[in-house]
Amino acid sequence: MAVGAGCGSPAPRRYEIALKNFTFEPARLSVARGDTVVFSNTDFVPHTATARDSTWDSKSIDGGKTWSFVPNATGTHEYYCVFHPTMHATIVVR
Repeated sequence: MAVGAGCGSPAPRRYEIALKNFTFEPARLSVARGDTVVFSNTDFVPHTATARDSTWDSKSIDGGKTWSFVPNATGTHEYYCVFHPTMHATIVVR
């Protein structure tokens, strides 16, 4: 076994959030810094995934399309859809 084998940070993971029936599923997701979060719009209308603090914004995600980003700021991040403000959810970055 090589020296240091098994040490270090775990490999980044990929998570998916569905924009479905005018909701974000799951409504709360916990990820690590450096993981990839993919938003998949399964609705027929466009949606956004927009951070409440304006640190990130997907812009319009058309039905059947995706948008992804890699969160680097730890903490609890609330987000919503600009077009449908009753759609809201949370990503916790550790």
